[in-house]
Formats: sequence, structure tokens, C-alpha cells
Amino acid sequence: MLAAAAAGALAQNGDTIPGTTKRPFPAVQEVPTDPRVAQEGQLPLTVAVRPAAAMTQEDKDLAASAAGAIRERAALYELGFNQGDWQESQLECPAFPQHLFLRFTRNMGTGDLSMFTVSIPRGREGRVRVIPILRRGFAPIFSAPESKTTMAAFNQVRAEEHIGAKADWSAVSVCYAAMTSARWNQPHDAVTLVMVGSPTLVLGDHGVLSVALELADPAPGRWVVLYDRSGQVVKTEYTGFRDLTWRPVPAPVADLKGKPFPPVYTEENGRPVPVGSEPQGKPLPAPTSGDNQGKPQ
Repeated sequence: MLAAAAAGALAQNGDTIPGTTKRPFPAVQEVPTDPRVAQEGQLPLTVAVRPAAAMTQEDKDLAASAAGAIRERAALYELGFNQGDWQESQLECPAFPQHLFLRFTRNMGTGDLSMFTVSIPRGREGRVRVIPILRRGFAPIFSAPESKTTMAAFNQVRAEEHIGAKADWSAVSVCYAAMTSARWNQPHDAVTLVMVGSPTLVLGDHGVLSVALELADPAPGRWVVLYDRSGQVVKTEYTGFRDLTWRPVPAPVADLKGKPFPPVYTEENGRPVPVGSEPQGKPLPAPTSGDNQGKPQ
């Protein structure tokens, strides 16, 4: 307390406490916001998946006009597109309005699943691109979300959209997940890829932007997509939630076991005393004149 009082007195006089060094606090600097994330949060972080029957007539016509190019490019990855019954569905990505994305799936039974995604430009610029995902239950080249082939095709599609270095990168990343995920294979059903929680954006060294997000059913998993200064995807990581089933924790139920406390109390000299049986034993004898009151009885 004396030291504190002395320090206060010296501070009022503008002096320095002996044995200490006087250093000013550094000025607080405003950290500028990266202009690349200026559009973050403007687009919905969902991707609608609808069966081919629910597509608009315009999209059906566009898909039909690209049928030859789809067969040609699917043959490069030996996906067997000319064999079996392939089901078609549409991926509607808000971040890529100038492209039609299709998912083709062929399910031949347990473990025999083939799947690939097609990108079709809506305008004259661009070309039909195929992203292979599964060939009879196996990845044709490498895991689709982490494949260099996938990243190259996605960067070309992004360039055709003329997004540049500024975009809603969380929405772009959700679209990347939708185009490369093999976590759902129900082309007859309309589903929606929905995020869990909020995305995490981190600005790293050399201008690398990292976007981490988690998707719930029907494509559960954690995705991390890294973009360079120009917005090119340079690295991706995908961790699937496997087939875990998430259940809410049940509310706790009080189930006490053991002996209960005595339920009835009476007041004696201001203290609560439980009512019980009469005390057992013999009472202490009354003190005599020769006894010392301080001596234990």
C-alpha cells in the first residue's frame, strides 16, 4: 500500500519511480481489411441439388446440346458413360450463375458406384469440363476434393465466370464441395447442401486465403480450401464425417440413490436440529463445589 501511494504521488508530479524505465504504449494501428473479402457474406451458403425432371426447359436444352462433349470427355477418364443406366441431377451454385453444373451417377450395387460432375458454360465463352469423382467405387486419379485435376478444372470454371480476386469465397468454397463430394448419390431426390455454423477465413503468408467450413447431410464433412492472391485454388483438404449419426444429448434426470436426510427439523437456540430418537447413554453428573469447571467431564 505504501508503494502504491508513493507511485501515485510520483505519477502526479510527473516523475519516474526509481528503478523503473518509462516506456510509452505503442500506438494502436488499424488493420486494413483485405479487399478480396469485401464481398464475403453476400451470397447464400447453400447448393440446391435437384433431379433432372425438375430442371427448367432452358437448362434441359443446354444439357442436350452438350451431350456429345460430355461423352467425349467422360471417355478420357474411362468412366463408362456409354454403359449402364446413368442418373442426372443439377447443382445450383449461387457463386457461378454463368454455368450449368450437372451430376451424373450410376449405382450398380454395393461398392460399385460411378460419379462425375460436368460444367457447361451458359454463354459462348468457355467449354464443357468433366470432374471425375468415382469410377466403380474408386477414385480414377486421386481423391476428387484434393486432386490437382479437380483444382485445375475448377480454376478454369472460375476464370470463365470472371470472378477475379474478389468474391464471396465462402460461397465459392461451398460450390467446390458440391462439385467434388461423393457423399450423396440420390439423383432422384431434391436435396440442399447446408453449412454447419459459420465459415472461418484466415489470411496467411504470401497472400494465401484459407476458407474452412463444415457441411451437414447429405454431404457431411469438413472442408478447407486455400486460394492464392489471384483467387486460384492451390490446396484443399477434406475430412469426411464418415457415417456417424449425431444425436442430441438427453436432458439429465435426477435419480438419487442412498439414504435420505431426515425430513423434519426443529429450531433449538437458532440452530436447525434434525428430529431423531432419544439420545442413548447416561447423563453427566451435576458438578460439585470441588470440581473445576474447566476440567473435562
